[in-house]
Amino acid sequence: MKLRKGKLLGFIILTLFLGFIFKLDVNAASASVSVTSNKSSLVVGNTVTFTVRVQADSAIGAWDYATNVSSNLTYISGSPVSKSANLPSNNSTKVITYSFTYRANSSGTATFNFRLSNLLDYKTESLMSFPANTSRNVKVITQNELEQSYSKNNNLKSLSIEGYQLSPTFNKNTLEYNVEVPNDVTKVKINAIKEDSTASIQGTGEREVSEGKNKLEIKVTAQNGSVKTYVINVTVKELDPIKVKVDNEEFNVVRKESQITAPNSTFTNTTIKINDLEVPAFENKELGYILVGLKNEDGDIALYIYDEKENSYTLYQEYNFKSSIICIIDDINKIPEGYDEVKIKIDDKTVTVYQKNKDSKFYLFYGVNVETGKENLYIYDSEEETVQRYNDDEQNTENKSNEEIYQYIIIGLGSLLIITYLVLLITLINNSRKKKRLEMKRMSKKRRRRLENEENNNNNNDNNSDDNNTDNTEIQEHNDEKEES
Repeated sequence: MKLRKGKLLGFIILTLFLGFIFKLDVNAASASVSVTSNKSSLVVGNTVTFTVRVQADSAIGAWDYATNVSSNLTYISGSPVSKSANLPSNNSTKVITYSFTYRANSSGTATFNFRLSNLLDYKTESLMSFPANTSRNVKVITQNELEQSYSKNNNLKSLSIEGYQLSPTFNKNTLEYNVEVPNDVTKVKINAIKEDSTASIQGTGEREVSEGKNKLEIKVTAQNGSVKTYVINVTVKELDPIKVKVDNEEFNVVRKESQITAPNSTFTNTTIKINDLEVPAFENKELGYILVGLKNEDGDIALYIYDEKENSYTLYQEYNFKSSIICIIDDINKIPEGYDEVKIKIDDKTVTVYQKNKDSKFYLFYGVNVETGKENLYIYDSEEETVQRYNDDEQNTENKSNEEIYQYIIIGLGSLLIITYLVLLITLINNSRKKKRLEMKRMSKKRRRRLENEENNNNNNDNNSDDNNTDNTEIQEHNDEKEES
């Protein structure tokens, strides 16, 4: 009986204790933790920022935290990666935030983990309930993987000019179209729809057109950067077109003043007649130049120097060299010898100039100063983009100096050759004279010997003496010859 009472008492105490604990858990404050990132994926070498937000339903008293990341992330900046004994800024703080910036150093999945601990209720100083660990993953890829993922679609879904019919009918694989509009049309509206939403379009909307052919380009750029260009040739009907040929290329003379602009302030507006039709032009009285506009088959307009007497057209090429404005005249007859023709860019325009050394940054051209009307040879410095007159006098002086040097060299070499010849001649003469003296000396000795022997023979009565003397004479002569040799 007593045992039963003891068990009952223990059960009652346990029930009360569990009820107390349950009541504490129900009343305890709680907090939530969230982790977000400014990017869901990034390329190796770029950065990503993780933002942590801790929000409690009661004022926060104190807390600790630490972070942990995967090996392909390197900490760059932001909040400290771990901290203990954090205290609130006031007694009503319910939200705390942190941000951490990392750089991705290799591809794969990058993981950021935030671990919260010892989060206390400010009022009760009891532990709040909260998730211990909260993570966020981002994808890291290489630049090559990113580019391979880009769309290559640079097609148009539709293309049209408002109010007019294109020829041929639009097809995304057909890149060139034609349309003709009345003479009074100055603008057309181009409408286009891209096939891929990630692509971009340039060249749509209102576009200005002028008499003749107008080449209008619509460029579609795919996400991967590849470009497809659609062309609409808009031909504005011309009234009494004036057609001319320049270097075997056909042009139309521009008839509307609004389509051409004077190249600089030295030219004034005027009108002239070509084929008995009035044409807008620009005049520079100082130069005696008349400029008219010519349009080629692609619709490009350029200014040409018109010579009424010769009925000829020469492209007007003007370049601003900071200190002066020069109109380049391509006249090879004005270029000194030793220069080769080359093409270079000046003010983004291709121009013919002449170069003496292929590695040189200096170029020669013939031109006229638009402000003074004076023609001259000019030297262009492509590195500093400056120009100056070519000094003929200085060049001639230098050439003359070089010629004088060459003359001195030739005279010196000639003098050396003459001196050398004289020395050799004198040596030969001396050797010849010496040889003759030796010969005469030898002959004189031989004659003296013979006379002496003959005298001895006369004094010698011995019958055999003649033979002996003859032998002696021959021996003596042989000895004399060896001595002379």
